[in-house]
Amino acid sequence: AAIGNPFGLGGSMSLGIISAVGRTIPSGATPFAIPLALQTDAAVNPGNSGGPLLNLSGEVIGINAQIATGGESGSAGVGFAIPSRVVALVAPALIAHGGYDWPWLGVSGDSVDLLVQEANGLDRQTGAYIHTVVNGSPAAAAGLHGSTGAATVAGIGVPTGGDVIVEVDGTQILTFDDLLTALAFDRPGQPVELSVLRGGSILMLQAMLAVRPETP
Repeated sequence: AAIGNPFGLGGSMSLGIISAVGRTIPSGATPFAIPLALQTDAAVNPGNSGGPLLNLSGEVIGINAQIATGGESGSAGVGFAIPSRVVALVAPALIAHGGYDWPWLGVSGDSVDLLVQEANGLDRQTGAYIHTVVNGSPAAAAGLHGSTGAATVAGIGVPTGGDVIVEVDGTQILTFDDLLTALAFDRPGQPVELSVLRGGSILMLQAMLAVRPETP
């Protein structure tokens, strides 16, 4: 159940299901994304943001945040909520200190899809492909490599030569979103063990997470 003030209609409630979990959505305030978002088909419209998303036991499971409109002005049945786990982590720090220090590895990339697999000669279609490593970042200090070239597969340009992260602290990484989720609840200054696929071999690298900067 999503509660809010859609289009100024105070105290409105809509019902739906949780369509998906673990979505990554843009924050709107920074270039960085929000991990672990809940997707719901309960009608969420402008004015619902900040209202609670509840389960049928009346427990707050998220805070309504965004909608995917498909170019329309209202709900298209795809709404997103920031999960209560993230809110419980961040809200006390915002109240006490005016901000929250997110952990930062310093990479950008994408999930390994069929094109990335073929272009890079990978033996798997899973993992977080690293396209760019930020200079001076924890990832750079750990020795992670980003893309060094590009190839054309089915007429599409695909980056090549980048590392593929397949585990973080023993947790399997299937997509790039999994990498963001695995790091989201770690703290700056905390070491993480990365299992990295490079040149057909698995390397073990350790990165010391830093405080996320205001810009990537």
